Amino acid sequence: NISSMTVRRRLQQKHLKKWLAQERVHLDEDLAQERFEWALAHRHWTREMWRRKAMWGDEVAVERGGGKRRKWIFRYPKEKWNKDYIKPAARRGERKISQMMTGCFYGQTHGLFLPVFPDPTSARGGVTGESIINVYDHYDFLGIWEDIRERVFFIIDNAKTHLLFRRWLRVQGITLLEIPAYSPDLNPIENVWSLVKDKLHKNYPELYLMKGPVDEVKKAIEEAITNCWELLDPKVFDTLAGSMVDRVEEIIKADGWYTKY
Repeated sequence: NISSMTVRRRLQQKHLKKWLAQERVHLDEDLAQERFEWALAHRHWTREMWRRKAMWGDEVAVERGGGKRRKWIFRYPKEKWNKDYIKPAARRGERKISQMMTGCFYGQTHGLFLPVFPDPTSARGGVTGESIINVYDHYDFLGIWEDIRERVFFIIDNAKTHLLFRRWLRVQGITLLEIPAYSPDLNPIENVWSLVKDKLHKNYPELYLMKGPVDEVKKAIEEAITNCWELLDPKVFDTLAGSMVDRVEEIIKADGWYTKY
């Protein structure tokens, strides 16, 4: 008979223990196959090609106090409930306030990063493809695109709000590089959003408990997150664009299934 202590020791030696399952968007066999084939088709792209030939775009909702990371402190056991060591939490029933932003990046270049406003003509009064088109049109994105039109693909996921926007891009003569559905690991701008929000929580902690009219709070969020976007080192974009080589390889190794990205 083997003792339970021996079993535990053997498991520890193999680094086999109980882990929390990682959460990812659900994939099925067809989606995994599509991702695998896409990765194979783009395996020949070098880091430099991804840096020069791809522009990534997407939207992000920036919520007051949303996404705050766990706060670690040094204290004595008896100081557990000291007011200086408490992390404030939202009060029950307190309204969540957020501002939607749309942005893009290319190579080492900060692209546009602007607020997106609800579409008053939509059934639910939320953000639609028309809302996003209005931002890009007002910003004169086409004038900027003209300089890189011949060599750059625009990459954006196929979310419902992007269907009309993607159609508009094509009508304007902008070439899209299609990526498989449910593949945030193929859109590095997702990592940019995490970095921007980290800067927001670090540089503007007062926003978490900011009071006042909703419009004022949203305006404060917009100004703060825009400043955090501008503070991003251009090398961040360069590194993320180049990481597509590694992302493609990871998808191939996983036969199209989940990756660490």
